[in-house]
Amino acid sequence: MRIFLAIPRSPNPTFASDLWKANLHDPLVAMGHDTVLWDGGTLPLFDLPPDAPETVPERARFSEAFLAAVEDANRAARIDFVLTYVSDSHLTPSAVDRVRETVSPIVNFFCNNVHQFHLIRRLAPRFTLNLVPEAEAIASYRGVGAETHFFPMAANPDVYRHVAAAPRYEASFAGQRYADRASHLLALCEAGIDAHAFGQGWSAPAGAGAPAGVGAPAPAPRRAGLGRALEILLQGRSPFRAARDRLEWERLQARHPAALHPPASDAAYVALFSESKISLGFLVLGDTHRTRRPLRQVRLREFEAPMSGAFYLTEYLEEIGLHYEIGKEIVCFRSRDELISLSRHYLTHEEERERIRRAGEARARRDHTWTRRFEDLFAELRRRGLLRADP
Repeated sequence: MRIFLAIPRSPNPTFASDLWKANLHDPLVAMGHDTVLWDGGTLPLFDLPPDAPETVPERARFSEAFLAAVEDANRAARIDFVLTYVSDSHLTPSAVDRVRETVSPIVNFFCNNVHQFHLIRRLAPRFTLNLVPEAEAIASYRGVGAETHFFPMAANPDVYRHVAAAPRYEASFAGQRYADRASHLLALCEAGIDAHAFGQGWSAPAGAGAPAGVGAPAPAPRRAGLGRALEILLQGRSPFRAARDRLEWERLQARHPAALHPPASDAAYVALFSESKISLGFLVLGDTHRTRRPLRQVRLREFEAPMSGAFYLTEYLEEIGLHYEIGKEIVCFRSRDELISLSRHYLTHEEERERIRRAGEARARRDHTWTRRFEDLFAELRRRGLLRADP
């Protein structure tokens, strides 16, 4: 099959990573597909609000370049389908229509839909199919008349694997600092657990705000004092929780600076899962922990960590039960107290921890590879009559 793949290589412009190439491109090549990889400056446009006037010329520029690249590739050899990872800030509806009507089916993958569906709402109905990794978000797509296929996150077993390494940390987390992550880490450290965090924002100077990024939108300009508190309150957020977050972050920096690290390289990120007795997952989105209804979703880490042979302790979400047997393949916490108690328990019960670690690794490698996801997708496209029976 010949596939045109328009994706960013990395999830974040602030550090070098080939994460998305390793996850979405390399498995297609390994499956034997002729895959045309095109970036075209995809990543920066995710930070542009779809409705902002300054986005209009950038969207037009990207759409023109995208169409030219697709049509050039199709002239060289017939494209069977186009797979994109874009938002409303990237393509005009007419660009999507043109590909679908003159080249091939066009399928879009977009994540963080529970929190950021507004970034793909307008374009979603124009795609032949939308790949939705969060079960909860499927209703949002159907609500705007978009065609969907449940396409959970996964990992590439050629990249994410257990490595021979002696444990260096009792617990670790790799990911950006936002939401209540610093508060969780502080609680673990204060409980005497050797917990460490690696990622954007953890090693920032004292007083720095949380970084922007996927799941953590860039903050609006801040007001001071009562004005800022009122603004937060009107947004449905608790200013008291915001103040507590700042105090806990400052306390973490002051008391446990050795626990805070910059982003790890791709190779170091994978090794960290083997170098930690417990690998941690936190699921809250943005700053929604400051509201009465925090938003959570299954993350990419829920597949990368177990596939890398980690003993994985993550926040509870009912949807995780679709992917793992909780308590036997991974472990979940429902409160900060339970996070601490479970960490203490499994740090002192090595045999039990090892049994769960091995079971989680086996499940991830059996059921949660990108190859498996793509096989399911191709079967669905054929079922719908959108791909040749034997491309």
